Amino acid sequence: MAAAIAVAGLLEPEALKAAREMAAQRQIPLHRVLIDHGQIDEELLLPLVCAELDISFEDGRAGAGTRPDVATIARLSAKYLTDRAAVPLELDGAEKQVVLLSDPADAELRQEIAFHLGRQVEIRGATRRTIRQLLSQVREEDTAAGRRIQRLDTADEPPEAEGPVIRFVNDKLADAIALGASDLHFEAAGNALTVRLRINGVLVKQDVQSELSPAAVLARLKVMASANVSERRLPQDARLTLPMAGRVIDFRFSSLPTQSGESIVLRVLDPYALKIGWDALGFEEDIARGIRRAIERPNGLFLVTGPTGSGKTTTLYTAVAHLNTPKTKIVTVEDPVEYNLEGIQQVQVQEAIGLSFARVLRAVLRQDPNVILIGEIRDPETAEIACRAAQVGRMVLSTLHTNSAEGAALRLEDLGVPRYMVSDVLRGVLSQRLVAQPCPACAGGGCASCNFTGAAGRRLETQLLEFGVSPRP
Repeated sequence: MAAAIAVAGLLEPEALKAAREMAAQRQIPLHRVLIDHGQIDEELLLPLVCAELDISFEDGRAGAGTRPDVATIARLSAKYLTDRAAVPLELDGAEKQVVLLSDPADAELRQEIAFHLGRQVEIRGATRRTIRQLLSQVREEDTAAGRRIQRLDTADEPPEAEGPVIRFVNDKLADAIALGASDLHFEAAGNALTVRLRINGVLVKQDVQSELSPAAVLARLKVMASANVSERRLPQDARLTLPMAGRVIDFRFSSLPTQSGESIVLRVLDPYALKIGWDALGFEEDIARGIRRAIERPNGLFLVTGPTGSGKTTTLYTAVAHLNTPKTKIVTVEDPVEYNLEGIQQVQVQEAIGLSFARVLRAVLRQDPNVILIGEIRDPETAEIACRAAQVGRMVLSTLHTNSAEGAALRLEDLGVPRYMVSDVLRGVLSQRLVAQPCPACAGGGCASCNFTGAAGRRLETQLLEFGVSPRP
């Protein structure tokens, strides 16, 4: 590559040397550094890359002879292809699926696309501009196909061309929404696939067709989440948004390699199912009154504890919604941002790029907020910054993993916060959990009316400790 660039006279030797050093340091191809940093236009450099790879380059002037393959785009999703700067072409009589890539040297991406298509692929190079234009043609020239690409309509049976794997995944996502599931579990072990929905805190096993390939089902989920299909050795976290049942639903994606295969969990984040408000959440009035007393103070730390899935984040959202006025600046630091709150600044933590809770918090403090919501205090640095922010005039709301409200102060001390500081800043600790209520139809034994969970909803149980406040009626 370096020789081709030097011969073509596209770059000065000193600039080429610096680019090569950067590519080696970041462990990415040289041409990506040159293109991404604007040193060489991709229309000049990509033909050289394709020539060295001995593949064709589409210059974007092919006109009517170069058409995007609508059916294949619908299978892979437009978002997936846009994120990867790829587009499949419709070529009559071709034995292989032709796919344009803006980075044709990316062997992992080539393998990923071929794996999901389940057929041989012919890779050609093209600029990002050409690929964007081809993808936009689908939405502009074929309205019906464009709608199908952008929408997962669970009310209609998917076309036969989309295949049993896509229909199966769509059906399970639709079932999860219809049954009010909090998360979906897809677990592969060899040639066996187990699917379970968590409903009212109980995992319920779902029927799975024996002929389905577990690898194909997991690959489909990864494509929908824009995760790496070929990566099965490392955990992955992602997020996907799908219009379903007349509304937009977010799913938080997590994959985990296991000894016997791979596990993928989708957590359902349905904004229409989000209940904000003390009454809506089932808080008794004296508990709600105590929470309001604690969080309405000008500064301090208020913590919510409880097991996973007990609604801690929803309680904090209710708290910030109560405090949200034009005179109050509120910033949240979350991993991930679960729901969008109007009028509140929300920041997504991204550990992979060094954007940790602590780093975001330091930046947030320079924004001079009145209220800070921290998704979770999980490390000493975050605990220290949160407590110091509470000392200097901010009201800080967060969650903490402890078994009880009484254990919160000790947990902060375990994280390195001095006892005097804990006593100075702590305003209140709420412990909460959701307790399943037995189904009245089967007395907890499991029946069709409760989806064989034995439970008919869950009841909120709470304990509130207040500090430095004299309870008032």
